[in-house]
Amino acid sequence: MQAIRQVRLPHFRHPRRLAGLGVAVGFVICWSSGFVGSRLAVAVDSPVLSLYAWRFALATLLAAIWAGLTLGRRRLDHRALGHEALVGSLTVGGYLLAMLLAVESGVDAGVAALIGALQPLAATLMASRLLGERPRTVQWLGLAGATLGAGLSVLDDLRGAGGAPLWAYGLPLLAVLAVSLGSVLSAGRPATQPMAARLTSQLAAATLIFALAALVRGDGLPLPPVSAPSLTALAWLIALATFGGYGFFNASLQRFGVSQSAALVALTPATTLAATLMLFGEWPGSLGAIGMLLGIVGAGAALASRRPQGRGAGGHDATARPVEQREARRRVRPSALPTRRG
Repeated sequence: MQAIRQVRLPHFRHPRRLAGLGVAVGFVICWSSGFVGSRLAVAVDSPVLSLYAWRFALATLLAAIWAGLTLGRRRLDHRALGHEALVGSLTVGGYLLAMLLAVESGVDAGVAALIGALQPLAATLMASRLLGERPRTVQWLGLAGATLGAGLSVLDDLRGAGGAPLWAYGLPLLAVLAVSLGSVLSAGRPATQPMAARLTSQLAAATLIFALAALVRGDGLPLPPVSAPSLTALAWLIALATFGGYGFFNASLQRFGVSQSAALVALTPATTLAATLMLFGEWPGSLGAIGMLLGIVGAGAALASRRPQGRGAGGHDATARPVEQREARRRVRPSALPTRRG
């Protein structure tokens, strides 16, 4: 009998790199879908703030069902979930509320995304101050290029027929500050709770913010109309922008840290402009095209450089576990006492 030859199946040498690539690509695509979803929501014959409140209420219900099915009777840390609610109120509620009001005021969705590209620079500045991340010079130059690209795109939209008032372009800047602060708060603390519980807490906080905003503005909370545009907008926003966008957002922060995740955000304007071109036929002007190119080159330069160093640099899977590391060192050397020099 002939010996049976062993067949070697192909395998990947670097599964963690492939997983990281999947997280990065998924984050860019799903995060970009939120800007397109805002255009779809504005077109629905319903108060847009109440529509978003119902969107997050449904998403919270689905996330709670997911948590109930996967967690069972596992005890959760309510203090940690409160921290996640604070993060969600900034990265989900505050960020999207400001962006949505900007689009509603006439700011083009692609330009709103390009202003949102300022978030890498803001997040990196905050992370360098609060988390001790030390980005390389190439990263700073790349993020500065992305920021310049955002400015050129805003100028291009102001010269066009968008018709948005100047103050409306300040709303995406408020969104940038909110999501940057939330990113730093999230990456500066180890994730001790399951993703389902964390996402449920964050979405519940966003539901409360949009419900309060709708009530304050006098829109009320009417049920969304049962129509094709309404159902399309809700499905898009819940599936892609909510679970996809913020699921990958949390995964990116934990895997890559603030600075690398922020660099990925700089890739979303080009993705958003491509989507708005295909879906709505919105062509960028010459300055907008240059700004998009600068954003891509700047983000590429920031991502191609080495990871910044510091306790929030590599995500919680690598170096961003300051609390756990200190506790581990205490267990190894319980009797070690600090020494004084001089």
